[in-house]
Formats: sequence, C-alpha cells, structure tokens
Amino acid sequence: MYYKKEIEIKCIISPNEMNTPRIFKMAYVRKRPKMKKILILLIIPALISCANVRGASTVISPRKIDREGLKSLKESITPAYGFRVSVVPPLSDEKGKIITNVDTQFREFSKCMGITDNGARVRPYLISVVGGTFECKYHGGRCNGEYDADNNLIIVTYRSFNREGILPLLKHEWSHAYGFLKSDDSNLDEIRRCTRY
Repeated sequence: MYYKKEIEIKCIISPNEMNTPRIFKMAYVRKRPKMKKILILLIIPALISCANVRGASTVISPRKIDREGLKSLKESITPAYGFRVSVVPPLSDEKGKIITNVDTQFREFSKCMGITDNGARVRPYLISVVGGTFECKYHGGRCNGEYDADNNLIIVTYRSFNREGILPLLKHEWSHAYGFLKSDDSNLDEIRRCTRY
C-alpha cells in the first residue's frame, strides 16, 4: 500500500545563489521498513548532487584562478592583527564577516600553537578569499586553500564542502607559512587540534 508523501530537499548552491536554492522533490513512499531503506538510497544521490552542484563547476572541475588578478583586488586590513585581505567580487557582501573571522581565527590559532609574534611572520602574505575549489599543484589539482609563498598569497575558499564555518582552511595554510606543517601534510595529525583540517 502506498501513501503520498512529498519530501523537499533544499540545497544552497553557492554564496552567489543564496536566494535560488535547488529543490529536489520525491513522492509516493511505501510504509514498509524496506521502503525506508530505498528512500534513503534515493535521497543520498540528491544530497551528493547538492554538494557537488557547486561540484560540477568547482569540486569536479575546479576553477582556474588568476593569481596576479587576486593581488590586484582591493585590500582590506583586519583591525586586530593588520592582515591584508582581498575578496573576489561575488563575495563582497561577506567582506565584513570575513575580516572579523580572519582576526578571530588567528587569535585562536596563535594561542593553540604558542605563537608570540602577533602575526608578523604571515603579515606579508595577502589572504585572498575565493568562491570555490580552485586549481592548484596539490591534492590532485583541487584545493580549498593554498599557501603560495612565491606570490606572497594565502588563498582560501569562503566555504568548502564537508567543512564547517567560513575560511575553513585558513589555519591549515598558516601552519604551512609558519613551518609547523610539512608541504605534503604528512604531520597533519600532530597539529590538527589547532587547524581543524
């Protein structure tokens, strides 16, 4: 016996599309427990597709970024530590939140790692915040954060799939810049308590 039940799953695709969530609808679910398992199996692909809609263009096929272009974006200075931060235009409405978050994250990171230089070591690097997964030379060419010493950049995504909060990889990249974390991340387990990821 079937009964009609409609399930709606809303997925926010990216910060640019906050007002246009993708909606998946499913109907006609059987009451028996076996059908619950089938329903779960049907919902999982929908959720995965939500994660990867930003996926089709970024996670699966990451964006190329213009590093020189990032350096030419308008910079803001964080009030507590004086870090330079640039934000790609689609994220300009989030700039205030980003600036505050950078100082908050560094305060937590420096306390956890015992850093006493007030950010002097990483202050020369421009923190560039981009909208999604980008091409890089690490992790199979897909990054949500990169410490680029050659270009004096720390590039991080505003949000990242399967990561909490904003700028989730910023502490990780500071760990590279301070030399706590090896370039191949082989000692990540030793410092993960301070970097989250």
